[in-house]
Amino acid sequence: MESFIPEKTAVGIVGIGKMGTPMSKNLVSAGYTVYGYDVKKENVEKLQSDGVKVAESLTDLAGYCDILITMLPSSDDVEFVILGEDGLAESLSEGKVILDMSSSYPPRTKLLGEKLEKLGIRFLGAPVSGGVIGAVNATLAIMPGGPKDLVDACMPVFEVLGKNIVHAGDSVDSGHAIKCVNNFLSATNLVASMEAMSLSAKLGLDPEKTLSVINSGSGLNAATKDKWPRFLLPRDFDCGFSTGLMYKDLTMGSDLARELGATFFIMNHVRQVYGLGVSKFGANSDQTLLLELIEEWAGIDEKN
Repeated sequence: MESFIPEKTAVGIVGIGKMGTPMSKNLVSAGYTVYGYDVKKENVEKLQSDGVKVAESLTDLAGYCDILITMLPSSDDVEFVILGEDGLAESLSEGKVILDMSSSYPPRTKLLGEKLEKLGIRFLGAPVSGGVIGAVNATLAIMPGGPKDLVDACMPVFEVLGKNIVHAGDSVDSGHAIKCVNNFLSATNLVASMEAMSLSAKLGLDPEKTLSVINSGSGLNAATKDKWPRFLLPRDFDCGFSTGLMYKDLTMGSDLARELGATFFIMNHVRQVYGLGVSKFGANSDQTLLLELIEEWAGIDEKN
């Protein structure tokens, strides 16, 4: 299968938000013709000066582009823009490609792939990890799932967007399954680090010294290495990933575990913490705000 190189490929992105915006800019910078579509048209219009073209509808986007990328909050949204009335599937010609780079529910990704295969539309589940900063710096981890020939053909696109691209497996849902596992561990590390640092505070320890020891020892993880120095110590609370989206991802993990007949106590605990965070701060709150919740439980008053 011929590779999708910049000189011969038009890419459409559905979902011009925190992730879709820098991803579209990076594709333009690499020489791709890029069209954007979002329910908030102004999100795309802001990128016209960066070379992103505005698609007025999903029908137009399907006609313009060789590859369509969905970067959306959930499987519901992905299925709506692809299979819904006037969705992409109604207008895409056979052989065109959809890459679902959202955090979608693996069983639904598999079913979507089966439906698209019957329509002659090629499909990969290709979620990403690395957050907004990874999207801006084009250092995302990308885990495409699906046929190897299609993954290889899309590799030039992936290499523009990320640095660590791992073919998750031949099944289209395999990448989304890995993403679910990854986000469970990411959320767990964040919550555990918040409890650990709250214990440190209750013990009267210097937080910077505590982090220095943790980050040179066995407690090191992404939360202590990255989120604490940049967002939590300065109490900036703006890592770019919402409490509601992570709660959705943890719920997917919990649902998968139940369907598999497995019990994971830590996953269920972390999911409950995020659920309480959604109740207290709202679904659109940054996940780092959970620190205030955990400090409250620990009896820490940062205002004093």
